[in-house]
Amino acid sequence: MRLSWTISRYLIGAVAPYFIFAWLLLSVILFAQQASRFSDIFFSANIPTTLVWQLTLALVPSVISFTCPMAALVGVIIGLSKMQGDSELVAIRAAGVGNVQITLPLLMLGVVLSGFAFAVNVFGVPIAAAIVRTVALQTAIYKLESPIEPGIFNTELAGYTVYVKDGDLVAGTWKNIFIYNEDDKGTVRLITSKSGRIDSTGEASELVLDNAVISTIAGSGASEKYTSESIAEFRFAIKTRRGELIEKLISGERSPEELGLSQLSTYAESKEGTERTEAQILWQRRIVLSLTPIVFCLLGTAMILRFTGRGRGFGIFVALMALIAYFLLAFLGEQLARTGRVSVVVGSLLPLIASVAAILWFNFGNRVNALSGRSFAFGSIVERFKPKCKRGARRNIFVDLTTGLGDFDILFDLAKYYLLTLGFLGSVFLIFTAFELWKFAGTMNGGIYLLARYLFYLTPFVYLQLAPSAAMIATLATYVIKSRQNEIVTWISAGQSTYRLLLPCFVAMLLVGVFNLQFQEHVGPRANERQDELRTLIRNRGVSQKAGKYWVATNDRIYSFDLIEPEETGNHNEVAASDNEKESAVATGTGRKAIDSNLQKDYNNRIASDNEIGGNRNSSCVGVCDVFTLTVYEFADNGTKLQDVYHSPYAFWNTGGVHFGEGAVESKLGVGKIETISAAGRELTETGNPFGDIRTKPSHLNIAETRYQMQNSGSEVERRSFAVALEKKYATLILPFVIALFTAPFALSLSRKGKVITVGYAVGLWLVFMAFTSIFEQFGSGGFIKSGVAVWSPLALFSMLGVYLLSKVRT
Repeated sequence: MRLSWTISRYLIGAVAPYFIFAWLLLSVILFAQQASRFSDIFFSANIPTTLVWQLTLALVPSVISFTCPMAALVGVIIGLSKMQGDSELVAIRAAGVGNVQITLPLLMLGVVLSGFAFAVNVFGVPIAAAIVRTVALQTAIYKLESPIEPGIFNTELAGYTVYVKDGDLVAGTWKNIFIYNEDDKGTVRLITSKSGRIDSTGEASELVLDNAVISTIAGSGASEKYTSESIAEFRFAIKTRRGELIEKLISGERSPEELGLSQLSTYAESKEGTERTEAQILWQRRIVLSLTPIVFCLLGTAMILRFTGRGRGFGIFVALMALIAYFLLAFLGEQLARTGRVSVVVGSLLPLIASVAAILWFNFGNRVNALSGRSFAFGSIVERFKPKCKRGARRNIFVDLTTGLGDFDILFDLAKYYLLTLGFLGSVFLIFTAFELWKFAGTMNGGIYLLARYLFYLTPFVYLQLAPSAAMIATLATYVIKSRQNEIVTWISAGQSTYRLLLPCFVAMLLVGVFNLQFQEHVGPRANERQDELRTLIRNRGVSQKAGKYWVATNDRIYSFDLIEPEETGNHNEVAASDNEKESAVATGTGRKAIDSNLQKDYNNRIASDNEIGGNRNSSCVGVCDVFTLTVYEFADNGTKLQDVYHSPYAFWNTGGVHFGEGAVESKLGVGKIETISAAGRELTETGNPFGDIRTKPSHLNIAETRYQMQNSGSEVERRSFAVALEKKYATLILPFVIALFTAPFALSLSRKGKVITVGYAVGLWLVFMAFTSIFEQFGSGGFIKSGVAVWSPLALFSMLGVYLLSKVRT
């Protein structure tokens, strides 16, 4: 029979909505993943808005080129599964249309999508990569040209650590300045001043201080000397790497990611070894990603036509398995190419070869479908593990408790679609992340294990990011399917109110919010800290980097310390030890011998009695409490004259003060001399824990720690950032409920017509909600509106919109 254009249009029309929804959803999710890499730019109040928008647009091509083939597979499988479930494919076959005629329209769709993907990969992705690099360099230069942020220790000025207590960002002037410098001979120079600024001319920068006091501590032990002098205007040149960054910005040299296909081919031919292999892999990857939409359209069609009698749930499961298998083969092929076991061409084509083989088998293989037999069917396997009780008996329990409404059915479907969505989106998120880091992990010993650990610790972050989206999809899927099956019509005809139908959904979303809040508090912070450390280690190809000293300022004191005992630092193979490793370094390493018996007893009691995050806090401790190689600079005369210096191999904060261990000394600074006395067991009175200020990422903090950082930060910009983060953590409790509130009305239409359109409205409204939330958070971080207004206004606005939409639903 000749191909019917009507049937062809109908097939494409059945697939297109699911393709568009999947493309939008996956693109938003992966854009958020990419944007998290540049959070210091997106959430900085001092970066020009033009750079933020340039970066936003530059991230789009790489995201949509990756999500286009994924959405093609999802759209084809779900669209055809729906037609199969509604017996529409049976009707089409009865009209004389065979599998070839069904496949051709979807093949043409794949050709169009592959053409689009090819244009994006060949032209859009290189241009976007160049923009990202330019924005990153311009941001770095802008930060160097901007005034130093008051309340934050700046270590970007080579050789100097600078702290400004107050300042005027607009005028570019500083107040109450502290500068630390130590040369190769161990001579320490401490410079304090009541006012100052940075003058930049061309590539040169000069630090200018008024009425500066320079304190110099030279030598060690008995020969240690101290001098102090006052200078009316102190100037000295500083190296800020500004010239180096400008040279990189204006140079014509581009990275392989910024090159087109022909340029990338020429670049690969001019290189040798690893660089040549990586360039060839990148060239092949662009071609493979461009061909993937065609392959996925054919693969999805062949799978659904082969496995007859399956529903949409089976289609989603099959799509997920196909995506995982495809990209695992892509990782395997690239790894084999890097190790030289196969050529780059063969390694890159491995997933395509496997996909073509699968398509041929599905279309022309043995018609005795073993996998579709009852003994091997996915559904029958699940049935085997179900309790041997009647479904009606299980419902009767809820009938007695819920006045006859089948709440269990709704809750069961919500849980099923919620978990299914999390599994699908989470797998895509992790696949994209692994695809991004594979070029680093695949070239180092133990890289696969390290990448697996990173993905494990990344999972809590992924869950919290995807939970709101999963709540939206679960709500839509549950009520849309029940509406299509006329269950809602039946319930309403039986006298049930629409609002009563939504009650189990709203209760379930509140419970999800409670779970997410607890998960965010007790699992998220330490998991995020570990995954950041592992990501840095992977990107450095396994090379550890010492974190360096931490700096904290209080009213009249400045603290400098390490988190790991110096003898123990070299034994760690990661960027920084986890809190549990820090505890172990103290309990089993040389840190213990530096503590006297009384302090050791107190330390052991605190370790034994506290099982909170990190394992090294007491009931009054927020943040890190135990530090090593502590140096305390104590000032007089309103923070301008250095008075005392304390050194302690080990110290900890307990209620009301900082306690020193054995070996601690106090250096009293006089005129030209230093008087050193023992400070073992001494306590410096502090109203708050000065060591609790070292974690500056809100994702590494729970609510109590975020609130503490907000209250004790000396930077106005940082306080605003923590305030917004704190309100977002509170909002986690009701976020799923709010999303369900404005999503559910679109799924309760009693008409079978226009269902795709109403679901599209719901997804569009969710995207608007995401945009509003992001914009308001930017306003809050920039100080234009209060943090509470920034976070809660979108929630309140869309809650009212949801209530209004519910009032218009037929009851």
